[in-house]
This record gives sequence, structure tokens and C-alpha cells, in this order.
Amino acid sequence: MSPAAMPPADEGAPSPYALPFVVALTGHRDLHPDDVPVVAAQLFEAIELIAAALPHSPIHFLSALADGADQLFAEQVLKLQRQCALAAPQARRRIELIVPLPMPFDDYCVEQAGGAAARQRDPLRFEADRQAFAARFLRYSAGAGQVFEIPKAPPAGVLAAPRTPAQAAYAQLTRYLGIHAQLLIAVWDGQGETARHPRRPGGTLDLVQTLLHGVERSGHPRSSNRFAAPAHGTVLHVYSRRAQESSAGLPSAQAAGGFRLAHGEQAGAIGHWDAPQPGWPGVRAPGAGQFLRSPVRACERWAAHRAWRALVARVEHRLGRRCAPRALAVLYQVHADGREIDTLNLLHQRALAGHDAAAYADSLRAAGHGYLASLALPGVAALPAGIGLGLGPLLRAFCAVDVLAERSKRYWSYRWRLLASAAVLAASSSSLRLLSPAHGDLIESMAFAAGACGAVAIYLWVVLSRQRNAYLDYRALAEGLRFQMYWLCAGEPALVTDHYVQKYSGDIGWVRHALDACLVVHPVSGLPARRVVQGWIADQLAYLNGNGNRRRRRRHTRSVAIGNDLLLSGLLCAAAALTLVLTSGRSYASLLALLLSGMKLATGVGAAWLSLNNKMGHGETLAQADQLRGLYGRARLALEQIEAGEGSTAEKERHARDLLFALGKAVLEENAGWLAAHQQRRLSWHGK
Repeated sequence: MSPAAMPPADEGAPSPYALPFVVALTGHRDLHPDDVPVVAAQLFEAIELIAAALPHSPIHFLSALADGADQLFAEQVLKLQRQCALAAPQARRRIELIVPLPMPFDDYCVEQAGGAAARQRDPLRFEADRQAFAARFLRYSAGAGQVFEIPKAPPAGVLAAPRTPAQAAYAQLTRYLGIHAQLLIAVWDGQGETARHPRRPGGTLDLVQTLLHGVERSGHPRSSNRFAAPAHGTVLHVYSRRAQESSAGLPSAQAAGGFRLAHGEQAGAIGHWDAPQPGWPGVRAPGAGQFLRSPVRACERWAAHRAWRALVARVEHRLGRRCAPRALAVLYQVHADGREIDTLNLLHQRALAGHDAAAYADSLRAAGHGYLASLALPGVAALPAGIGLGLGPLLRAFCAVDVLAERSKRYWSYRWRLLASAAVLAASSSSLRLLSPAHGDLIESMAFAAGACGAVAIYLWVVLSRQRNAYLDYRALAEGLRFQMYWLCAGEPALVTDHYVQKYSGDIGWVRHALDACLVVHPVSGLPARRVVQGWIADQLAYLNGNGNRRRRRRHTRSVAIGNDLLLSGLLCAAAALTLVLTSGRSYASLLALLLSGMKLATGVGAAWLSLNNKMGHGETLAQADQLRGLYGRARLALEQIEAGEGSTAEKERHARDLLFALGKAVLEENAGWLAAHQQRRLSWHGK
């Protein structure tokens, strides 16, 4: 017996979504009967609020469909899915139930029915419970988008120590949910560890404590990232009692007052937010003193506050009711955790619906076909059918993010060109006065004012829109997805996020969270590592040695030469003007004015040209390309040595797998270092 698989989505048309926002659930299996209706209503209210907070993103709800809270949660998710499908049939793929299993389905049914001990104690009752659970599981999983067994990996050290194979499997599920979920909903009585209810591996208390106080990122034996920051997450606490005598004296779910946002405190304690905190960015508008001390920062805070108020108004209008303070705290945290993903999905949808939708869709398909073609080398058999299906979500996200990175870079470059043009206009104002002797002063004043005001306005536009940082973030996300796909194809169990942007989580941690969310996929059957690393190296060297990089190199060299020549011309004009003043006094006023105007114009244009070239990062991008070209070249030599060396096929495959892992780590560190060196601000959280 196995759960029914959902039919694959239409792969012919590009997905309207690039990346999902992932919500996981943990909870008691023995909920108090009096609390079940209240908990069901609170769960539906919570997931409805989550969906309204991120209107442009798909919401993936992770649940192992265990008895009790998991199946109650699945009911509410499928209910919301039906409502969304009725309201907007084209958005039927936005709400999706994902079922990760900690073990094979048959073994899971046995464990949910009580395990081997229950089978020995009462075989007839055990078999009835097992079949009843299997029937319930199949009923809920029929509406799920994916049902799969999670890939095996070493358990994290912060989890409770497992004592049996089943506990080890549940502990692995805990780590999986803790890493991949950006929000955890915990249906829990709030009681800590007691003698009657110890902290069991994979239990509700274990997962809550793990997520609030940090999930160890990697247990991989080859990982050298020992000092990576643990993954923290947001926990939404839905109170419910257990159906046991130990719940005597505890308040009911109705009396508890609804769900609350939880946060970790010292000594393992857990606190709650009952309303948005004044210190959270955007909750309060900046005062007049902040505008005087730091105008740009105050403008950002004002934009964040306006966006927060607009978000609350939009969600309340969508839900048709006022949000209570606890709901506002949850709304703020959900939007804070998923705002960049929502922005990315919004841009992706606009590009698909824009006037260049056909070209955009073609570029997505071409990028996907190009990636798969890099694995199917000449003279090698066709790819297995499971490769394309298993890599589908990663591949779609990679293609969309890759295209959006280039669009963000192009838009950002246009704005800096406008800024350079405004600076040139201000610098050439003194030269323009020579056009009309009668109105020279007026022309100079108007040109200088227009150029200066335009430069300031465009600078504020660039700073507040943060398009440059959007390009950097999207580029980092695309590269991380690329490397993860190659690792998955070779059967490498390590996650890219265990080695990528770990120590820079303050500003670009959303890239890691987006990667974690996108890795909730079917396990991929591994290809031969030698074939994968050969295709990877060939694909990247072809790109780095292509015509595009050569054109960028020539353009960069030409731009630097022009900027330096203009600056030198300005210095020569200044020297000529100084010589003229020292030798002839003011006898040649017109020539002196002409020289000074030329000096201003040449200096201003040269400085703007070099500033534009520097802001575009052409030189450092080319330097990074040179380093990557050398890295991939050395990897190709190492692969050739492996192929030419002595040893069995299994030994060569093991060496190639080590090379694949080392190459991925080296390239990721290079990209992460380059990203952290240039990252200044995160993506605009208010979606602009």
C-alpha cells in the first residue's frame, strides 16, 4: 500500500511562481476533544492570514499527516485550497499541501498504530488501527501536491538523542522541518519537559525548542563549516490541551485567547508576542528628529511604515474583518520573513504578463533545456525520466531567478546612467552659458539647478529602490540553485545552504531561507558523478569564455580609458588656465572662461563616467570571472587526472564525487565572498 501520486503539473507553460513560502506543522497526536473545534478554527484563521500576507507567493504547507494535529491541519489547508480555487481558478497551485514522510509508508503506518510493542500486545487491535490510519492518510494525501520520503542525513547535534530507529527517523524529520520551514505552527499545550512527557526526539517540544534556539545546519562528515550560524525560525503557537489526565487544571483552547507568536528566551524559556513591538522596523513612523539626523534612513523608515499600514489595510479588506493585535504581530512576522520571496514572485508574474511575455517564457525554457543538456553529454545515453521530474521545482526557480537577476541589473544600470547624465548637465552648466551672451547667467543657473536636483532625486530613487542589491541577491540565489541541482544529480546529500552565505545572514539571510524553501522536492536518483562534474565544468567554462564576457572586458577597458582621458583633459585645461592667468592676467577673459568651462566639463564627465563604471561593478565582475575560470580550469585538470589514473571504476567515481563536492564549496565561497563585499542593504521589504 502506498499513497497515490498526484499527476505532474503542466511543464509546457512557465509557472506563475518562482519560489514558495514554506509553513510546517507540529502538534500533539492526542488533542482534547473539547478543544478540537476551537483549534480547527484558529488553524484556518492562521493559514488564511498567512496567505493574505503574501498574496503573490505560493504557500507550501508541510505536514507528515500524523494523527491529531497534523490531520486537523491538513483539513484546514485543503479547505483553504478549495476556497482559493473557487475565487481564482488560475491560482489553484498557490496553496499546496506537501507530505514529507520520515520513513517508508508501510513502516510509518506501523509506527502510527503503536509500533512493534502494540502489535505484540494486541495484534487484532493493532491491525485495525494500522488500517484505519492508512485510510485516513490516503484520504488526506489525495489532495496533496507531493508525498515523498525525506532524504537521509546525519541527525543534528542539538536534537534530543534518539534511542530507536523510529526515533532517529522522527528526529531527522524534525531537522528537515526546522531547516526548510520559514514558519512553524505548533499545536501544543505549552508545557515544558516533565517526567510524564519528556522531550522525545522528533516530538512537538523538540521541534519548537530546536527552531526557536537554532537548528544545527550540517551534520555532513565532510563539512568544514563548523562555525555556521544555526537556523532560527518563527513559531506560531496554537494552544491545545492533551486528551490525558495530565491536562487537568489547564485552561481550554477557548479560554487561551487564540494563537500567539512565540520567541526564544534565555535558558530555553519561551515567550510570546501579543502585539507588534514598537521597535520593529516600520511599526512606528520616524519623527522629525530622525529626518534631520539621517534623511535617507528616515525616508526608508517612512516608506516601511507606509507599506506596513498599506499591508494591514489590504489584508483586512481581503479578510473582511479587523485584525486583532495578536494577528497583527503574526502578520508582521510572516511578511517580514517572506517579503523578498513575495517581491520576487511579483516581478516574475509581471514579466510573464508583460509585453515581452513570449520572450521571457522562451528564455525560461531555453535556460532549463540548456541546463539539462549540460548533463546529457555527447555520446551518453539520454537522461533518466526521474531527473527532470525531481529537478522540476529547482529548475523553474533557477530559470526565473536567473532572468530576474539580469532584468534587475539592467534596470539598475539605467538609473545610474540617468544619474551620470544629471551630473554631466550640472558640470557643463558653465560651458552652456557661452551659447548666449545675453542670457548666459540664466542658462547656467537653470542647467546647474536641473542637473543638481536631478542627480539628488535619482540618487534617492536608486537608494530607496535598491535595484543593485536585488541583482546581487538574485544572482546569489540563482548560483546556489545551480550548484544544488548539480549536487542532487550526483546524489550528493549535502545542502548548499550548509556552506553558503552562513556568516552573512544579517543582510542576505533571505537567500538562504529561499534556498531552503525551494529544496522541498522529491529526492533525485543520482547520475554518475564523473558525468555530472564534466557537464558542470564544460557548461561554466563555455559561459566564462563566451563572447559576452569578451565584450564586457572590451567595454570595461574602453570605459576606463575614456574616463581617465577626460580627467586628464580637465587637468590640462586647468593647467592651461593657470598658466594664462599667471602670464597674461585677465587680458584674455574669454579664453580663460572657455578653459575653465572645459575643465569643469571634462572633469565632471570623466568622474561621472568612472563612477558609473565603478557602480556597475564591471571590473570586479570580470576579476571574479577570471578567478572562476581558473578554478574551473584546475577542476578540469583534476578530473582528467582522475580519468587517466589507475583504479577501479568505483574508486574513480568516489574521487569524482569528492571533486564535485569540493568544487561546489569553492565556487560557493567565491560567490558568497563577492556578494558580501558588495551587499549594502537588503531588498525593499515593502515590495518596490
